[in-house]
Amino acid sequence: MSFYEDKETVDKYIEMCKDYDGSNIYELLIKTLKEGQSVLELGTGPGFDIPFLKKHYQVTGSDFSDEFLGRCKEKYPDINFIKIDARNIGINEKFDCIYSNKVLHHLTKDELSSSLSAQASLLSSDGIIAHSFWMGEEDQVMGGLLFTYYRKEVLLGIISENFEVVTTLSYQEFEKDDSLFVIATLRAKT
Repeated sequence: MSFYEDKETVDKYIEMCKDYDGSNIYELLIKTLKEGQSVLELGTGPGFDIPFLKKHYQVTGSDFSDEFLGRCKEKYPDINFIKIDARNIGINEKFDCIYSNKVLHHLTKDELSSSLSAQASLLSSDGIIAHSFWMGEEDQVMGGLLFTYYRKEVLLGIISENFEVVTTLSYQEFEKDDSLFVIATLRAKT
């Protein structure tokens, strides 16, 4: 992901996203996850969600980009940040929630399935995942980055391999219903 390692492209990304407002997904998360629980944010990026997350939860930030991690550690010295590749995660901690906001679209559908399996092993027994995705028909590569777009039924099918969907929120970031926020619990073992 060299795009997110380059200082200039990271600066441009932050400028492009500076007016981001996640209040709609925050409202849904706060209704589902109790205050004070532990949250692993996959793909913290510039840290736009950190102020909300740290106000309500015990948050651990993560990213695969050293550039983003360095900036976040400087801006939020009271938060623990770790380097994680969302494809395989590779840590042994347990969390009450694993959260991401428009991060997992950089994975192929097979990589998403593997990531969700890994996430399932990191959750407490009543833990949840809370992820937002781009909706659409065709995948794209922009700036060397993969953007995987989903039809709702395909995405929910992948998530349902390991989880039971609790709720979804279809919302607009640029165009009507271009985004979907999904909250799901671990699927009961039979």
